[in-house]
Amino acid sequence: MFARFTNRSRGSVEAAFEEARMLGHDSLGDEDLLLGILRADDGIAAYALSLLGVSLEDARGESEAMLSGALASVGISLEEVRREAGEAFDMRIPDNRRIPLSPAAKKALVGARKQMRGLGDSYLGTEHILLAILDNGEGTSVRMLSRLGVTSEMLEDRLFDLRDRSAG
Repeated sequence: MFARFTNRSRGSVEAAFEEARMLGHDSLGDEDLLLGILRADDGIAAYALSLLGVSLEDARGESEAMLSGALASVGISLEEVRREAGEAFDMRIPDNRRIPLSPAAKKALVGARKQMRGLGDSYLGTEHILLAILDNGEGTSVRMLSRLGVTSEMLEDRLFDLRDRSAG
C-alpha cells in the first residue's frame, strides 16, 4: 500500500499512528491522519494547513472536544472521569498493541492513490492524503477543520495553489 509514498507522506502516516496511540484511539481514523500531517510538519499539506491557521495543538483540541461531546451525548463526562481517575487516567494505547486502520482511514489512503493518479503524479505526497481526507465531507477531519474555520474548498484552493507554485 505504501509503495509510492514519499518519505514525507510515510512519516505523516507514522505520526498519525503515534497520535492515535497517544489519544487512546482503538483504530487509526481520518482525524489521526490529519493530526499526523500536522505533527510531521513536512510537505505541502502541512504548509497549506499552517497558512490557514491550523496548528497541531488546535486540531488536537478539536479532536478532544469532539470526543468529549460524543461522550456527553451518552451521559459520560470526560472531565469528570479525568478528575475522578486523577494521576491514574491515561488514555494512551500501549506501544505493543497493534492499531488497525478505520474504514475512513482506509478510504482516505486508497483515495490518496486515486488523487495521485488523477493529478498525474508518480509519487504519493501529503497533499494527496489531505485531498482524499477532504473528499469525505462527513469525515471527522472535515468536521474538525470546519470547527477551526477552514472549509474543504479553502484548503483545496490553497493546496492547488502551492502545487502550482512548486511546479512553476
